[in-house]
Amino acid sequence: MKILLIGINFAPEMISTAVYTTGLADYFAQKGHNISIVCAQPYYPQWKIAKGWPRFWYKSLTSPLDVQITHCPLYVPKIPTGKKRILHHISFALAAMPIALWKAWRIRPDIVFVVAPSMLSGPVGLAAAKLGRAKSWLHIQDFEVEAAFATGLLTQNSFLGRLARRFEKWVLGRFDRVSTISKPMMEKLYQKNVPIHRVYELRNWANLSKISPLTAPFGMKTELGIGPRFVVLYSGNLANKQGLEIIPEIAKNLTHRPDIMIVVCGDGPMKELLIQSSIGKENILFVPLQPLDRLNDLLGM
Repeated sequence: MKILLIGINFAPEMISTAVYTTGLADYFAQKGHNISIVCAQPYYPQWKIAKGWPRFWYKSLTSPLDVQITHCPLYVPKIPTGKKRILHHISFALAAMPIALWKAWRIRPDIVFVVAPSMLSGPVGLAAAKLGRAKSWLHIQDFEVEAAFATGLLTQNSFLGRLARRFEKWVLGRFDRVSTISKPMMEKLYQKNVPIHRVYELRNWANLSKISPLTAPFGMKTELGIGPRFVVLYSGNLANKQGLEIIPEIAKNLTHRPDIMIVVCGDGPMKELLIQSSIGKENILFVPLQPLDRLNDLLGM
């Protein structure tokens, strides 16, 4: 089977959607399928184009599993506000469009698979599927419109808010298949009037070979100077979309509990603000993203 996969985040990005999209592509490649990827230059979660990657041009690679990958240029805002996020995703869709159409015409895929975020890539996938006479599949990792409303990036009654809802409805109504990662998120699709026969549950995988119970009581706790205290861990992207401003407040409200340490592991545009908001709080610690071989130690804390 030939699959054209369009998704803004992909390896070498280390966290979030990129990990699952890359794993999905590798899985199909290992099963002998022909996989072609259209993605963005790596920028996440730092919100900055990775060092050594072209800012204004495309870069094509072939993975060890013979996956054909084209990284597209895009606009990456230093501070991703609601409007800037929209421009960010539009820039990827525009840059991805000619590559996706060319690949669809050249390889004639059986399926065009679009990963959301970003749903703004939906029209790109639909156009590529039509050109290649392929089935179209939208996979939703995150309901972006609802998340934008919940975190205040967009207001529901604003022009952009109303436009976002209409666009989401339009996209959901045009894909042959719409999948998401859990039963509650499938219920969301039903509420958005996606017919049940077009909805599919496609869960994110977990790497059970990398995660196991620790054989020693401390490890990374000792390295970080935490000692025997209980750890409350946040690991991932540090951006306003996650509502992370509550973390310093939690630390403030737990000052009477010296047996608890809050550890924030990650990077992103909110990192400096969170650090500034945590000054004077001795029960919160910031650490950089950890490599894959330290993931078990991190979770084991």
